Amino acid sequence: MSFDRILGTGNRRGIIFFLLAIMLFVVNEALCKLVYDTVPANQIMAVRGLIATAVILGIAHALGATRQIGAMFDRRVVMRSIVDLAGSYLYMIALFHMPIGNMMAINMASPLMMTAVVAVVLREPVGWRRWGAIVAGFLGVLLVVQPRAENFNAYSILAVGAVICIVVRDLVTRRIDSAIPSLIVILTNVGMMAVVALGLALIEGWIAMGWRETGFLALSALFIVAGYQLAVEAFRHAEVPVIVPLRYTGLLWALLLGYLIWGDVPDELAAAGIVLIVASGLYVFHRERVRGRLTPPKI
Repeated sequence: MSFDRILGTGNRRGIIFFLLAIMLFVVNEALCKLVYDTVPANQIMAVRGLIATAVILGIAHALGATRQIGAMFDRRVVMRSIVDLAGSYLYMIALFHMPIGNMMAINMASPLMMTAVVAVVLREPVGWRRWGAIVAGFLGVLLVVQPRAENFNAYSILAVGAVICIVVRDLVTRRIDSAIPSLIVILTNVGMMAVVALGLALIEGWIAMGWRETGFLALSALFIVAGYQLAVEAFRHAEVPVIVPLRYTGLLWALLLGYLIWGDVPDELAAAGIVLIVASGLYVFHRERVRGRLTPPKI
Protein backbone atom coordinates (compact mmCIF):
# COMPACT_ATOMS: atom_id res chain seq x y z
CA MET A 1 0.00 0.00 0.00
CA SER A 2 1.47 3.34 -1.06
CA PHE A 3 2.01 6.26 1.30
CA ASP A 4 -0.25 8.41 -0.88
CA ARG A 5 -3.11 5.98 -0.29
CA ILE A 6 -2.48 5.99 3.48
CA LEU A 7 -1.99 9.75 3.85
CA GLY A 8 -4.47 10.82 1.22
CA THR A 9 -4.22 14.22 -0.43
CA GLY A 10 -5.22 17.79 0.30
CA ASN A 11 -6.78 18.45 3.68
CA ARG A 12 -6.44 14.87 4.89
CA ARG A 13 -2.69 14.83 4.29
CA GLY A 14 -2.30 18.31 5.78
CA ILE A 15 -4.19 17.31 8.93
CA ILE A 16 -2.02 14.21 9.44
CA PHE A 17 1.20 16.17 8.90
CA PHE A 18 0.16 18.98 11.24
CA LEU A 19 -0.98 16.65 14.01
CA LEU A 20 2.36 14.85 13.80
CA ALA A 21 4.23 18.18 13.83
CA ILE A 22 2.45 19.38 16.96
CA MET A 23 3.11 16.07 18.72
CA LEU A 24 6.82 16.23 17.84
CA PHE A 25 7.12 19.81 19.10
CA VAL A 26 5.65 18.86 22.48
CA VAL A 27 7.71 15.67 22.82
CA ASN A 28 10.82 17.73 22.00
CA GLU A 29 10.01 20.05 24.91
CA ALA A 30 9.38 17.13 27.26
CA LEU A 31 12.76 15.58 26.37
CA CYS A 32 14.56 18.85 27.10
CA LYS A 33 12.70 19.19 30.40
CA LEU A 34 13.77 15.65 31.38
CA VAL A 35 17.43 16.40 30.64
CA TYR A 36 17.35 19.59 32.73
CA ASP A 37 17.57 17.42 35.85
CA THR A 38 21.27 16.83 35.14
CA VAL A 39 22.33 19.27 32.37
CA PRO A 40 22.35 23.12 32.51
CA ALA A 41 19.93 25.03 30.28
CA ASN A 42 22.64 26.62 28.09
CA GLN A 43 24.24 23.25 27.38
CA ILE A 44 20.85 21.73 26.52
CA MET A 45 20.14 24.49 24.02
CA ALA A 46 23.68 24.33 22.61
CA VAL A 47 23.66 20.58 21.98
CA ARG A 48 20.15 20.60 20.54
CA GLY A 49 20.96 23.67 18.44
CA LEU A 50 24.19 22.24 17.02
CA ILE A 51 22.51 18.98 15.99
CA ALA A 52 19.49 20.79 14.52
CA THR A 53 21.78 23.21 12.63
CA ALA A 54 23.72 20.33 11.06
CA VAL A 55 20.53 18.55 10.00
CA ILE A 56 18.89 21.68 8.55
CA LEU A 57 22.09 22.66 6.76
CA GLY A 58 22.18 19.22 5.16
CA ILE A 59 18.55 19.47 4.06
CA ALA A 60 19.05 23.01 2.74
CA HIS A 61 22.09 21.90 0.73
CA ALA A 62 20.26 18.89 -0.68
CA LEU A 63 17.38 21.12 -1.82
CA GLY A 64 19.67 23.79 -3.26
CA ALA A 65 18.64 26.45 -0.75
CA THR A 66 22.26 27.06 0.28
CA ARG A 67 22.72 28.95 -2.99
CA GLN A 68 21.01 31.78 -1.10
CA ILE A 69 23.05 31.34 2.08
CA GLY A 70 23.91 35.05 2.02
CA ALA A 71 20.28 35.79 2.89
CA MET A 72 21.12 34.69 6.44
CA PHE A 73 22.52 38.20 6.90
CA ASP A 74 19.40 39.95 5.67
CA ARG A 75 18.47 42.60 8.25
CA ARG A 76 14.98 41.28 8.88
CA VAL A 77 16.12 37.64 9.00
CA VAL A 78 18.72 38.56 11.62
CA MET A 79 16.20 40.64 13.57
CA ARG A 80 13.74 37.74 13.55
CA SER A 81 16.41 35.37 14.82
CA ILE A 82 17.42 37.73 17.65
CA VAL A 83 13.82 38.06 18.83
CA ASP A 84 13.27 34.31 18.52
CA LEU A 85 16.49 33.69 20.47
CA ALA A 86 15.20 35.83 23.34
CA GLY A 87 11.82 34.11 23.19
CA SER A 88 13.38 30.65 23.12
CA TYR A 89 15.44 31.36 26.22
CA LEU A 90 12.44 32.75 28.10
CA TYR A 91 10.33 29.78 26.97
CA MET A 92 12.84 27.10 27.89
CA ILE A 93 13.71 28.58 31.30
CA ALA A 94 10.01 28.86 32.13
CA LEU A 95 9.41 25.31 30.84
CA PHE A 96 12.10 23.91 33.11
CA HIS A 97 10.45 25.44 36.20
CA MET A 98 6.71 25.00 35.67
CA PRO A 99 4.29 22.27 34.53
CA ILE A 100 4.53 21.65 30.80
CA GLY A 101 0.73 21.81 30.44
CA ASN A 102 0.56 25.28 32.03
CA MET A 103 3.46 26.43 29.89
CA MET A 104 1.78 25.21 26.74
CA ALA A 105 -1.52 26.85 27.74
CA ILE A 106 0.15 30.25 28.11
CA ASN A 107 1.91 29.74 24.77
CA MET A 108 -1.46 29.05 23.12
CA ALA A 109 -2.45 32.65 23.86
CA SER A 110 -0.05 33.94 21.18
CA PRO A 111 -2.73 34.11 18.39
CA LEU A 112 -4.93 36.18 20.69
CA MET A 113 -2.07 38.55 21.47
CA MET A 114 -1.21 38.76 17.78
CA THR A 115 -4.77 39.81 16.98
CA ALA A 116 -4.63 42.49 19.68
CA VAL A 117 -1.27 43.83 18.45
CA VAL A 118 -2.47 43.90 14.83
CA ALA A 119 -5.50 45.93 15.93
CA VAL A 120 -3.58 48.43 18.07
CA VAL A 121 -0.25 48.76 16.23
CA LEU A 122 -1.21 48.09 12.61
CA ARG A 123 -4.67 49.59 13.05
CA GLU A 124 -6.42 46.71 11.31
CA PRO A 125 -10.13 46.54 12.17
CA VAL A 126 -11.08 44.09 14.92
CA GLY A 127 -14.75 43.83 15.79
CA TRP A 128 -16.27 43.60 19.25
CA ARG A 129 -16.67 39.83 18.98
CA ARG A 130 -12.96 39.24 18.53
CA TRP A 131 -12.11 41.83 21.20
CA GLY A 132 -14.38 39.90 23.53
CA ALA A 133 -12.56 36.66 22.67
CA ILE A 134 -9.19 38.35 23.25
CA VAL A 135 -10.25 39.61 26.68
CA ALA A 136 -11.61 36.17 27.59
CA GLY A 137 -8.36 34.56 26.45
CA PHE A 138 -6.24 36.86 28.58
CA LEU A 139 -8.48 36.14 31.56
CA GLY A 140 -7.72 32.50 30.86
CA VAL A 141 -3.99 33.27 30.97
CA LEU A 142 -4.46 34.94 34.36
CA LEU A 143 -6.25 31.86 35.64
CA VAL A 144 -3.33 29.69 34.53
CA VAL A 145 -0.69 32.08 35.90
CA GLN A 146 -2.65 32.76 39.12
CA PRO A 147 -0.74 35.89 40.23
CA ARG A 148 -1.40 35.52 43.96
CA ALA A 149 1.33 35.75 46.56
CA GLU A 150 0.76 32.30 48.03
CA ASN A 151 0.99 30.29 44.81
CA PHE A 152 2.45 32.61 42.20
CA ASN A 153 5.14 31.03 40.03
CA ALA A 154 7.45 33.85 38.94
CA TYR A 155 8.47 31.81 35.90
CA SER A 156 4.97 32.39 34.53
CA ILE A 157 6.09 35.95 33.79
CA LEU A 158 8.89 34.54 31.64
CA ALA A 159 6.31 32.40 29.83
CA VAL A 160 4.24 35.51 29.06
CA GLY A 161 7.43 37.26 27.92
CA ALA A 162 8.09 34.35 25.56
CA VAL A 163 4.63 34.80 24.05
CA ILE A 164 5.34 38.50 23.48
CA CYS A 165 8.55 37.55 21.68
CA ILE A 166 6.62 35.08 19.51
CA VAL A 167 4.22 37.84 18.46
CA VAL A 168 7.06 40.26 17.64
CA ARG A 169 8.88 37.49 15.74
CA ASP A 170 5.81 36.76 13.63
CA LEU A 171 5.33 40.45 12.85
CA VAL A 172 8.94 40.67 11.67
CA THR A 173 8.49 37.45 9.67
CA ARG A 174 5.67 39.05 7.69
CA ARG A 175 8.19 41.62 6.41
CA ILE A 176 10.86 39.16 5.28
CA ASP A 177 11.33 38.99 1.50
CA SER A 178 9.28 36.06 0.21
CA ALA A 179 12.16 35.16 -2.14
CA ILE A 180 14.23 34.03 0.87
CA PRO A 181 13.69 30.28 1.40
CA SER A 182 12.08 29.21 4.67
CA LEU A 183 15.00 26.83 5.26
CA ILE A 184 17.43 29.76 5.27
CA VAL A 185 15.29 31.58 7.83
CA ILE A 186 15.14 28.46 10.02
CA LEU A 187 18.87 27.84 9.58
CA THR A 188 19.67 31.38 10.74
CA ASN A 189 17.42 30.83 13.73
CA VAL A 190 18.89 27.56 14.95
CA GLY A 191 22.42 28.56 14.01
CA MET A 192 22.29 31.72 16.11
CA MET A 193 20.78 29.75 18.98
CA ALA A 194 23.57 27.16 18.77
CA VAL A 195 26.38 29.74 18.72
CA VAL A 196 25.02 31.87 21.58
CA ALA A 197 24.09 28.90 23.77
CA LEU A 198 27.44 27.20 23.12
CA GLY A 199 29.35 30.33 24.14
CA LEU A 200 27.33 30.69 27.34
CA ALA A 201 27.64 26.97 28.12
CA LEU A 202 31.43 27.08 27.78
CA ILE A 203 31.61 30.12 30.07
CA GLU A 204 29.28 28.46 32.54
CA GLY A 205 31.26 25.23 32.46
CA TRP A 206 30.58 22.23 30.21
CA ILE A 207 29.63 19.04 32.00
CA ALA A 208 30.00 15.47 30.78
CA MET A 209 26.76 13.95 29.53
CA GLY A 210 25.77 10.31 29.60
CA TRP A 211 24.13 8.33 26.82
CA ARG A 212 20.68 9.14 28.23
CA GLU A 213 21.15 12.90 28.05
CA THR A 214 22.91 12.79 24.68
CA GLY A 215 20.24 10.53 23.20
CA PHE A 216 17.38 12.63 24.51
CA LEU A 217 18.87 15.85 23.11
CA ALA A 218 19.63 14.22 19.75
CA LEU A 219 16.04 13.01 19.54
CA SER A 220 14.84 16.46 20.59
CA ALA A 221 16.81 18.10 17.77
CA LEU A 222 15.55 15.61 15.18
CA PHE A 223 11.96 15.98 16.40
CA ILE A 224 12.01 19.78 16.18
CA VAL A 225 13.49 19.70 12.66
CA ALA A 226 10.94 17.09 11.57
CA GLY A 227 8.20 19.18 13.18
CA TYR A 228 9.22 22.23 11.16
CA GLN A 229 9.22 20.26 7.92
CA LEU A 230 5.88 18.57 8.62
CA ALA A 231 4.29 21.94 9.49
CA VAL A 232 5.51 23.45 6.22
CA GLU A 233 4.18 20.49 4.25
CA ALA A 234 0.86 20.67 6.11
CA PHE A 235 0.31 24.27 5.01
CA ARG A 236 1.23 23.36 1.46
CA HIS A 237 -1.37 20.60 1.23
CA ALA A 238 -4.32 21.76 3.34
CA GLU A 239 -6.53 24.78 3.71
CA VAL A 240 -5.35 27.03 6.53
CA PRO A 241 -8.70 27.23 8.41
CA VAL A 242 -8.79 23.43 8.51
CA ILE A 243 -5.43 22.83 10.16
CA VAL A 244 -4.62 25.95 12.21
CA PRO A 245 -7.06 25.08 15.06
CA LEU A 246 -5.30 21.71 15.36
CA ARG A 247 -2.40 23.48 17.10
CA TYR A 248 -4.46 23.21 20.29
CA THR A 249 -3.93 19.46 20.27
CA GLY A 250 -0.51 20.39 21.67
CA LEU A 251 -2.24 21.14 24.94
CA LEU A 252 -3.60 17.59 25.11
CA TRP A 253 -0.13 16.14 24.53
CA ALA A 254 1.41 18.50 27.09
CA LEU A 255 -1.17 17.68 29.73
CA LEU A 256 -0.86 13.94 29.04
CA LEU A 257 2.96 13.94 29.18
CA GLY A 258 2.93 16.22 32.22
CA TYR A 259 0.71 13.76 34.05
CA LEU A 260 2.49 10.56 32.95
CA ILE A 261 6.06 11.83 33.54
CA TRP A 262 5.82 14.39 36.33
CA GLY A 263 2.38 13.73 37.83
CA ASP A 264 1.25 17.30 37.01
CA VAL A 265 -2.49 17.93 37.22
CA PRO A 266 -3.83 21.48 36.65
CA ASP A 267 -5.90 22.80 39.55
CA GLU A 268 -9.48 23.97 39.00
CA LEU A 269 -8.54 27.57 38.14
CA ALA A 270 -5.82 26.52 35.70
CA ALA A 271 -8.17 24.01 34.04
CA ALA A 272 -10.81 26.73 33.62
CA GLY A 273 -8.14 29.05 32.19
CA ILE A 274 -7.03 26.43 29.68
CA VAL A 275 -10.63 25.99 28.48
CA LEU A 276 -11.00 29.79 28.14
CA ILE A 277 -7.77 30.13 26.15
CA VAL A 278 -8.66 27.31 23.75
CA ALA A 279 -12.26 28.46 23.27
CA SER A 280 -11.19 32.07 22.69
CA GLY A 281 -8.47 31.07 20.24
CA LEU A 282 -10.80 28.84 18.27
CA TYR A 283 -13.37 31.61 18.09
CA VAL A 284 -10.79 34.10 16.79
CA PHE A 285 -9.75 31.57 14.13
CA HIS A 286 -13.42 31.13 13.24
CA ARG A 287 -13.91 34.88 12.80
CA GLU A 288 -10.75 35.13 10.69
CA ARG A 289 -12.05 32.29 8.50
CA VAL A 290 -15.41 34.03 8.10
CA ARG A 291 -13.64 37.23 7.07
CA GLY A 292 -11.40 35.24 4.70
CA ARG A 293 -8.20 36.63 6.21
CA LEU A 294 -6.40 33.49 7.31
CA THR A 295 -3.08 33.05 5.52
CA PRO A 296 -0.33 30.49 6.10
CA PRO A 297 2.25 31.74 8.62
CA LYS A 298 5.83 32.00 7.39
CA ILE A 299 8.16 29.73 9.30
